[in-house]
Amino acid sequence: MGEKAVHPKENGVSNGHDSFDEEMHEDDNFEDMTTEEFNAINNQLDALNSALDEIEQKNDDIHAQLLQLLESNRQMRKQMQETNESEKTPQTSQGQQ
Repeated sequence: MGEKAVHPKENGVSNGHDSFDEEMHEDDNFEDMTTEEFNAINNQLDALNSALDEIEQKNDDIHAQLLQLLESNRQMRKQMQETNESEKTPQTSQGQQ
């Protein structure tokens, strides 16, 4: 998953933080960061956290739906098997008489 991810620079959309990202890679000294820069990073992390929470919730919902589908499928297969067995049993006993 993610092999075909499109990065903001590739899709022509700029998030306005390109130069800031480059500065952070060049100088990882957080002591030199201004409060404004720190708050910008904090806001980005909050947004990412919210997005990840939404993805996790959707994943949990899909997982629950799949479990319901699996259980429904098991019940249907069991009913079909019981129906097939009940149809075979009378025919077998009639043939033996």
